[in-house]
Amino acid sequence: MKVDISDIITINGACLKIDWTGGPPEREPVEGCTIEGDVIFSGTLTNNSGILHLDGWLEAAYKSACYRCLGEVRGALRLRIKEDFSGSADSEQNDMYLFEGKKLDISRALNDNIILNLPMKHLCSEQCRGLCSSCGANLNEVRCGCSGDSIDPRMEGLRSFFEKS
Repeated sequence: MKVDISDIITINGACLKIDWTGGPPEREPVEGCTIEGDVIFSGTLTNNSGILHLDGWLEAAYKSACYRCLGEVRGALRLRIKEDFSGSADSEQNDMYLFEGKKLDISRALNDNIILNLPMKHLCSEQCRGLCSSCGANLNEVRCGCSGDSIDPRMEGLRSFFEKS
């Protein structure tokens, strides 16, 4: 999303209100996680002595697979966005995004915030029992007949080691 900053770039303290709804910067910001629908951003862009400060709220819905059972998980993000943009080359060393000219692209900042705030592991519920390691049955739906004592043949040598102890 590009914002025209020509009105505020030369005036210290000038503000620009941003209300934007549109497609996400990346539909799949993280492998296996898809942003559904539009992303909503509402905030302000303020010129603080040549550094543009973006402050606002981002809302997005996502869909992913449960880490344990592979069932569908839906969630929503509501994030506080606070990012700085600078026109100087040393901006990346100061943890700021770089901009050039009279247009400011905030897509990368929004996408980075989405990625950083997505859960590491998506779960359909805290009580999710996952899949049976032997037969692959979804243990939330059925009770499989596996004994659960099966051991990976590559680990058979360790069984005898622990039996001696």
